[in-house]
Amino acid sequence: MGCLVIVNLLLRVVSFGCLATCVTILTTSSSDMSVASVFHGDVEVKYRFTDFYAYRYMLACSGAGFVYSLLQTAIAIIQAKTGDCICDKLIHFDVYADKIMSMIVGTGAAAGFGLTVDLNRLPNRAMVTVDFLNKESAAASFCLAGFVCNMISSFISFKIFKDDYLYDC
Repeated sequence: MGCLVIVNLLLRVVSFGCLATCVTILTTSSSDMSVASVFHGDVEVKYRFTDFYAYRYMLACSGAGFVYSLLQTAIAIIQAKTGDCICDKLIHFDVYADKIMSMIVGTGAAAGFGLTVDLNRLPNRAMVTVDFLNKESAAASFCLAGFVCNMISSFISFKIFKDDYLYDC
């Protein structure tokens, strides 16, 4: 059982790192573009991730997953150090909240990838630059990696729950 607890801790740390990277990339990415206007000549337009609803949704999902991963990493450290969970009710929280949070993070990654693909299909990329889309694609990739780590960790938490508590009776 000790090996599963260590793997669970490693997955939580990797998930935390991936979601922190996703949030950082999203909040720092922007794009400057020069747009020709009939009345004003060339106008500088600056795009940020906040201009697109799907990227805002991805930030909300990855931010929630980031906070949740921080909490679960602390719990996993305690569990790895002591060899036992803090309390029995926390195991139920782990099992069910892991699944819910990983699905939320997964939908954020899907929204980010979907919008990036749609913006790449625009003729001559009329709206944003390639650099901006590459950053958003990288952020969605880190969000997807966080989702995968959360999902695998949820299966491990369920295995620990099943082995320790269901068969003790």
